[in-house]
Amino acid sequence: MPSGRLKVPAPIVAVISWLVPGAGYLLLGQVARGLTIGITILLLFVAGLLIGGVHVVDPPTFIRGHNVFNALLQKPWYIGQFFSGAVGLISGWIGPSQPASHARVADIATLYTAVAGMLNLMAIIDCSYRASVAEDDGKGT
Repeated sequence: MPSGRLKVPAPIVAVISWLVPGAGYLLLGQVARGLTIGITILLLFVAGLLIGGVHVVDPPTFIRGHNVFNALLQKPWYIGQFFSGAVGLISGWIGPSQPASHARVADIATLYTAVAGMLNLMAIIDCSYRASVAEDDGKGT
């Protein structure tokens, strides 16, 4: 096993990578990749917030007794924003209380934040795979 690599279970790497973009790679000892991914995703998300304001992160309202799937279909962009991690959750908590922008700029900002989450989803899948490969290599099979 190369020095600097920790044996961390893949599910833990996935959760950490979701909460803080790029942190999963840092757990695996891939510092340059982790910093590159983390900074890129966070800058893209923050750029979206700077363009359209924090209100662009608008989570669906889940009403008891109603279909959760229909609520998600009304605001599908939040799925991408959710995958951006803690910054997306915090923005989704603060966003609905802020005044909305009805300009075209809000659509662009929503796209930026959703794309940041989708990029983080790809990073979560990649670093989880790398962690599972490292686990398999350590078992001697």
